[in-house]
Amino acid sequence: MNKKWIIILSVFLLAACSSKEATPKQKGKGPGKGAMRTINVEGYLAVPRSPSTSYKLAANLLPWEQVEIKAETSGKLIQLKVKDGVSVNKGTLIAKINDAELQAQLKQAESTLLLAKQKEKRTKTLFEKEGATQADLEIVVAGTVSAEASVALIRAQIAKTEIRAPFSGTLGILNVSPGEWMIAGASIATLSNTKKLKVSFILPQRYASNLPKGARIKVDDTERGVSIEGIVRTLAPILSQSNRSRVIQAEIDNREGLFLAGAFAEVNVPIEGTEKFVIHIPAEAVTLDDTGPYVFVTKSGKAEQRYIKTGLRTPISVSVYEGLAEGDTVIVSGMMSVREGITVKIKELRTPMNYEVRK
Repeated sequence: MNKKWIIILSVFLLAACSSKEATPKQKGKGPGKGAMRTINVEGYLAVPRSPSTSYKLAANLLPWEQVEIKAETSGKLIQLKVKDGVSVNKGTLIAKINDAELQAQLKQAESTLLLAKQKEKRTKTLFEKEGATQADLEIVVAGTVSAEASVALIRAQIAKTEIRAPFSGTLGILNVSPGEWMIAGASIATLSNTKKLKVSFILPQRYASNLPKGARIKVDDTERGVSIEGIVRTLAPILSQSNRSRVIQAEIDNREGLFLAGAFAEVNVPIEGTEKFVIHIPAEAVTLDDTGPYVFVTKSGKAEQRYIKTGLRTPISVSVYEGLAEGDTVIVSGMMSVREGITVKIKELRTPMNYEVRK
């Protein structure tokens, strides 16, 4: 019996030892913590292109002048001299607020002024005949000046009851009606000058100095199929801190009313670059940190971070001038999971034809 139990115990001990020795090998083969993670991503093949000499950019069409007509003082609106959407000239009376009380005050002030002038005239005559002192004359002169100031003040208050057009333009929809009680600052209508329009767009830092004042650009309203030539009038003196770009404003003649203020348009901007080639990549591939913009490319099945220098950006593409070489495969999907050195597998290559900045 003792030999039998000894044999059984030996078998169990050998089995336990074999199990412990196999454990490290199993860890290396199974899908545990030591397994390498692979991410499936989409790629984009970097293909150099000749740089464009002009680019189409999105722009906003803005009125040459625009202001919201507001009441300067409180009171009852007794007259509305215009209708919705009419054209007015500079100085045209738009609305009139009740000034009856001010007119009465003006008559009183003018009467006081008349008496002050008469008193000043008599005192000057007496002063010349030595019938009044210098002090007497100074007092009446000061009274006349005070009376004149009172008249001027009331006339200024009356002028505030007359709302006039500050420039020639077209009124929008009226916000008030006659008989309404107005408070200071209440809106009456919007006045816009659309005979000329401002064309506002932005250029990145790389080209911020390449477009001078007086340069001619082409402006297109693609939805309505109309085009016109514009002239650059204003260059913002500083770059935007958020995207390092410069705001440009051009001017177009809109006397025929071909363009609508507030609409989007495209501008064809002439750009002279010194780069020998450019690579257009999908905008979603570019990430920005404190150092600058960067992308991930695949190298030997791993993700590699590359900092790049960019040019013009559109809603779908970015122009790259440094940091990429011909044949690089840029990762364009799964950006939240991609890290330096992570294993990646290209499941699909996107076509380059849809990502070029158009000439």
